[in-house]
Amino acid sequence: MLLVPLAAMAGQATCHVPPATVGCTQAATLQRVGSLSPAALSERTLIQLHCRRVDGAGNWQVLGHHGDAVLLRHLPVQKGEGTLYFPATVLHPVSGHMLSRPSGLLRLVMAGVGAVLLWPLLRYGWRFLRRRQAWRVCRRLVSRHADVLRIRRRQLVQVNSYGVERTTRWQREKAEFIRTIVQPALRGRRLQWAWPAIADRVMARIEHVASQTLPGTGQASNGYAPDMDPIAYERYCAERLCACGWDAQATPPGGDQGADVIAIRGGKRLVVQCKLYRNAVGNEAVQQISAARLHYHADIAAVVSNADYTTSARQLARSNDVFLLHHDELPAFADRLTRERKKA
Repeated sequence: MLLVPLAAMAGQATCHVPPATVGCTQAATLQRVGSLSPAALSERTLIQLHCRRVDGAGNWQVLGHHGDAVLLRHLPVQKGEGTLYFPATVLHPVSGHMLSRPSGLLRLVMAGVGAVLLWPLLRYGWRFLRRRQAWRVCRRLVSRHADVLRIRRRQLVQVNSYGVERTTRWQREKAEFIRTIVQPALRGRRLQWAWPAIADRVMARIEHVASQTLPGTGQASNGYAPDMDPIAYERYCAERLCACGWDAQATPPGGDQGADVIAIRGGKRLVVQCKLYRNAVGNEAVQQISAARLHYHADIAAVVSNADYTTSARQLARSNDVFLLHHDELPAFADRLTRERKKA
């Protein structure tokens, strides 16, 4: 029977040859070997017959057949290694057309290509997680300083005569918060590189938090309006102190000796200078309330305003033990004074 040509073997199969199976270079020789007893098949005899035993490693590609003998080529193909005939009865076909595993060099190349393709995904995933961490850090910082941010926005955002908000000073305050609070925290965690990606989101978060009403001040703040007159503003401050349990009264206009509100609770006397301003409050208010504290024999002096305070006013207040407050800070300030009195 003639050997089936390779062209006719379009769907070349792959087989596994068991260990110690004898293969020969000629089909006729394989038939002769099959007729010999195992004891007669010494290595010397096999060499003489151009046959050899296989170790069972790897797979074999089917090239053709001659009767009951199948012509196979070992995979992967090794230099100088020829084809052999094996008995068809001992062969085990490999499913599909699966070839032997790639060589070590090919596996190394494939691993390198996979790493090159996978690295951008891993890098993007790592940077995404780090950006989320940076955002969480910024969000916690904004929440921690929420009350101060709300007060500063109320102090620094003023409405001009045409009803338009002036936000220049508030924008500078936000930049200062980022520079002194947020960015040092990011640098401490080596996340400063993520700031450009989250900057707009953080700034929007600051604006959202700072625009909210201070906790516990919602109802009382309903009585405040930027266009109210100074006398109404003095009464408004007195009402807020009364809501906190203090006996507070606004002094009559004129002849008040610098104190617009006098409040008493538990033997403590508080004098307050109220300033409804469009611009920052200066030294004069601190000087007036310092004189009023002496005149009324008060224990505590404070200036309350809807606006911010100048740097010199803050310096003078520190040296004269005068509190500078926004009106939304009055409830917390009054409660703190009450707690300090109880401890004493």
